[in-house]
Amino acid sequence: MVSLKPASDKSKKTAKKTKSNIIKKKTLKATVPAVATLKNEAKDTEIKTEVAAKKKVKYIMPSKSVTDDVVELSLQALDKLVAHQNKKNIIFGDETSIFLELRCIKIQNTRGNIKFVLPHSTIASSGEVCLITPDLRKGRKIDHEPSIEKWEEILKNAGITEVKTVLPMRQLRVEYDQFELKRRLLTQHDFIMVDNRVLNHVSHILGKMFFKKHNMLIPVKINEKGDIKKDIGVGLRTAMLRLSEGDTSTFIVGHTGMPHDKIKENVLSFVQQLNNKYPGGEANIRSISMKLPLSLSLPLYITLRPSNTVSAPKLKKSKPKHFVEYEDELSTIPGSRVLVAPDGTVLLRKTEKEDEDSNMEEEKEEVVENNESGMENDDNEE
Repeated sequence: MVSLKPASDKSKKTAKKTKSNIIKKKTLKATVPAVATLKNEAKDTEIKTEVAAKKKVKYIMPSKSVTDDVVELSLQALDKLVAHQNKKNIIFGDETSIFLELRCIKIQNTRGNIKFVLPHSTIASSGEVCLITPDLRKGRKIDHEPSIEKWEEILKNAGITEVKTVLPMRQLRVEYDQFELKRRLLTQHDFIMVDNRVLNHVSHILGKMFFKKHNMLIPVKINEKGDIKKDIGVGLRTAMLRLSEGDTSTFIVGHTGMPHDKIKENVLSFVQQLNNKYPGGEANIRSISMKLPLSLSLPLYITLRPSNTVSAPKLKKSKPKHFVEYEDELSTIPGSRVLVAPDGTVLLRKTEKEDEDSNMEEEKEEVVENNESGMENDDNEE
């Protein structure tokens, strides 16, 4: 007879431990995938929330970001910056130009000029203003030309003292026919206004160098029978933004002899007009900064707006009233039409029948090539 001894307490405890360990492992195996799925779901929700937050980001436009306080602080900083460089005089002792530097996100398709009318004039007190006017008498004779005297009398009766010299179109064409004389005209005057009626002729005569300098060839609407003083006042408050092929452009907003209030008003009015006049609107502006000709630029507005959110800007140029394009058939190329513009550009247009005939000819050539390649393959197989 074999006698069975009762199990000891230690063996009972070990058996219980092994059972509990097996149960824990099973529960862990069951809970691990559940925890992993919960973590993945949490990550997905975080990513979704981040994407939604990015989509909901609203970038502040320059019209809301550039305020009176920001402009005042930048003017004070510009004061201290130049005072540190030139310890002899304060910044607002001399009359040097103050510029706004603009950087765009996407560049426009062509060059162009945009006209802005500011609340205050940007001309210095010692600046020379010239007015180019149309001829009052038609013809080529220059002897006893009354245009200058008549225009000076008209300006004097209107009470206009800002314009120092009057230059009729005939005198400009005859006296300033050489490059050196044109350059002298450019250096002698700080501000040149041109009547809209002769603007195209003047720009063609004077050339490109007058467009590189600010406040040159400012268009003005002058009516001899109307309010000339108001027209000249609008012209003096006008400034041009020259858009180049790069992403930066400068705009004059005043000079250092002006008080802070007038400069602030000019800056704020310019920023308010950007949305309607600047190519792409104010959403296309990367940064706006204020600077002097030889100083560091002080930022007024900077944005991190991605370029994908901005569409490619296109600058539309207005055509003159007498801009007419002529179109007719071309005898040298049958079935085609030619279009000639006033500036000399020529465009060749094909008719629908010619397009269909060319497509048929291309299809015939493809069939012939395929047949020839098939014949060559048969010869090689033989």
